[in-house]
Amino acid sequence: MKPDYYSLVKAGLSQEEIATISGCEDWEMQIRMLRKCRYKLLDEIHKKQQSLDTIDYMICKIKEQQ
Repeated sequence: MKPDYYSLVKAGLSQEEIATISGCEDWEMQIRMLRKCRYKLLDEIHKKQQSLDTIDYMICKIKEQQ
């Protein structure tokens, strides 16, 4: 099964990643590549969450000083 191009674009994959995944005939390899992209996105989410936590902490500290 070929992955849905629109879904891959919507998920934020690069054109190169989409071409590589779509051009692969081995579905097990497609799954591995998609999982790799998933882990990359999850790592980005964790980094953004850490940034949010830092900002929330600063907001709390500023409120405590008021």
